[in-house]
Amino acid sequence: MADSRKRKSVVAAAAVFVILEIAAIFMLSGSRSLQDIWINKASHRTLATLWRSGESVRNYFSLDKQNKSLTTDNLILSARIRELGAEAGTPGKELADTVFGHFRYIPATIVKMSRNTQHNYIILDKGSADGIRPQSGIITSNGVVGVVHLVDEHYSYGITLMNPMLSVSARVGKAGPVATLGWDGHSSNGAVLRNLPLHHSIAKGDTVWTSGFSSVFPNDIPIGVADRVRMVDGSLNEADVELFQDFGALRYVVIIDNLDRDEISALEKEAVQ
Repeated sequence: MADSRKRKSVVAAAAVFVILEIAAIFMLSGSRSLQDIWINKASHRTLATLWRSGESVRNYFSLDKQNKSLTTDNLILSARIRELGAEAGTPGKELADTVFGHFRYIPATIVKMSRNTQHNYIILDKGSADGIRPQSGIITSNGVVGVVHLVDEHYSYGITLMNPMLSVSARVGKAGPVATLGWDGHSSNGAVLRNLPLHHSIAKGDTVWTSGFSSVFPNDIPIGVADRVRMVDGSLNEADVELFQDFGALRYVVIIDNLDRDEISALEKEAVQ
């Protein structure tokens, strides 16, 4: 008797559940707008997920192109800012017209680069077919990287600032002394300013810039900041420089070609004769 009552109770509960389910389906079918809302929400969520995933994939594969473009834009904008400053009559006007107007900026990607030897070099994916010539400067928005030494049709070989064979004409501050800057020989972000006159005061933290006194680099490219200053042989000073450029994180650079270099070189040769 108890088992019979238990079976009847289960059957009744199942019947109630089925009736309620049928009623819910009937109500849903009778409310088309509610059904559309649920379906639309589900489809929108699905589409949004797909679009977001697709955009992430596109962004990932376009990062390489974007980084190259940003490197070039940074250099061109920096040059243009200096040019506008010269037009406005700010200090340095006599040198500012050599920047941007007489230099061609060519973006390049590093193919190979040594960092752990005494004579470090760099190979770039641009060559003579791209207008690259020996003695062109190599920079980033963070400063000087090196100088092109040899050029093939599609590749360039250069020596970096982490090489004792390379020195750069540099200036302390915008109106300070000009000296020769070269690698300190052991660190990846260290250089030394040599042959500084004693009568010029140099403070720790002074910015070091390219001087523009060469046909390779334009003026006012930031290189680093002065650190410890010491006297050498009782007649000159040397200053350690902490470079802005991190040579351990390089991938994209800009090659600078001085469009007036041949004319300048011809004039120098004529003057020596």
